Amino acid sequence: MNQTISKYRLLIALLSSISISIIGMLNMIIQSKDPFGRSFYIVIIVIFFLCVIDWLLLFGVDYIKKVYQLNKKTISLLTIGYLVIGVFITFWVIHAGNSFATWLGGDVHIQENYIYRRIFSGIILCIVIYMTNYTFTLFEERERIMLENERLLRENLHAQFETLRQQVNPHFLFNSLSTLKTMMHNNIDKAEEYLLKLSDVFRYSLQVNDIEKVTLKEELDILEAYCFMLKGRFGENLSIDIQIDQSHFSMYVPPFSFQIIVENCVKHNIVSKDKPLFIKIFSNQAKQITILNNLQPKNSVETSSRVGLANIEKRYQYLSGQHIEIIETTETFNVIIPLIESK
Repeated sequence: MNQTISKYRLLIALLSSISISIIGMLNMIIQSKDPFGRSFYIVIIVIFFLCVIDWLLLFGVDYIKKVYQLNKKTISLLTIGYLVIGVFITFWVIHAGNSFATWLGGDVHIQENYIYRRIFSGIILCIVIYMTNYTFTLFEERERIMLENERLLRENLHAQFETLRQQVNPHFLFNSLSTLKTMMHNNIDKAEEYLLKLSDVFRYSLQVNDIEKVTLKEELDILEAYCFMLKGRFGENLSIDIQIDQSHFSMYVPPFSFQIIVENCVKHNIVSKDKPLFIKIFSNQAKQITILNNLQPKNSVETSSRVGLANIEKRYQYLSGQHIEIIETTETFNVIIPLIESK
């Protein structure tokens, strides 16, 4: 980054030197009787030479500021020193240029032989170059602050994502063990099969522990294992219908996104023989996955870590800048998840 900025600074120095030289050239063309005489070229060279010297002095001042920790008073003295040296050099370069132009027999002089005009020229030139450099420095600092803020924001979002991802596994484990405890009292064989599926889910959890996105196919495979566990608990009281276009299988989603939503469907709604719960998961042409359930909320919700939809929303913001959509009607609750096209 610093190397790129240095190149830009050199480019600004070159362009400003050329611009000032052109202004001086135009002034000569307007005022001189013989603007394109031999002294004309001397004037252009002298002006350009002065600009280059002033820029080199200013680069030296900036270097000293960066290398040494200077207080405001020292920086002010350094700036005044730059101005004094710049005026001094301008004075003598103009004098030398005038002498050389006169020797060539030209009638165009860089400045009249008045000391105050030379000093004034030096001051104006130094101020113009200093303000050009100062303006560019402000722009450079603004760009640096913006990049730094962007980096800090991304690091903050990444830290939030890591925290949220660590929250997923305890949330899922708590609910799974609660389910397993219930099944062990009712049916040991089903509990054993449930435990095997649970081990599959956690094996997958370990595999994707350092992965931010998984393919839709991988997510659906683990979702089917999780749905098997839910069906083992609720039986015919729970219906889960999955209809996903296979052309979307290679796209990506955050791991365990579907599991969290399906888990919330069961946790927040009544699942009974009198009020069976229907969950439907399907894709559309807009490359979105909709998870829909009939709405029959419980009077009280069991205690949980409540990561849920807010977790998935933040993960999507970090990974792709996309948002999930929630649509709630009097009869259904819909969560629409965008698919991520690239890994």
